[in-house]
Amino acid sequence: MEIVIATIGAFAIMAVSVLIHYQSMLAARSILDGSGLPRRAGVLVGMASVTAAQMLSVALYAFAFYAMDSWLGMGSLAGETQSSPLDHFYFSMMSYTTLGVGDIYPLGAMRIVSGVEALNGFALIGWTASFAYTLMRQGWSD
Repeated sequence: MEIVIATIGAFAIMAVSVLIHYQSMLAARSILDGSGLPRRAGVLVGMASVTAAQMLSVALYAFAFYAMDSWLGMGSLAGETQSSPLDHFYFSMMSYTTLGVGDIYPLGAMRIVSGVEALNGFALIGWTASFAYTLMRQGWSD
């Protein structure tokens, strides 16, 4: 049953993460379109927006890992942990970026959430690269 709950929760977080990312790109485009900023400055604004959205996504997953570990008893982190909430954030960052250092690893149902986070992060990093390319292409033509 834990696996089902973790899977549903992971996909809910993924949906929220995609919406945050989408909204950050829409907000950046609307700010840039009417701002009068030079396009090159617009690239910085756009990248700051999507980077903030990605960090928020990492934080959402980190909170889920913390809740699963501390309150719900649905798994834990093992390896070179320091018994700190920072472990959950660090692990979330490693999962989201698909870096996979391996010094900290999930146990129990947290394994499902980390897999979904890796898929989510991989897709959103690709989407960010496409967005950045569009901003830079337009910026270089000005």
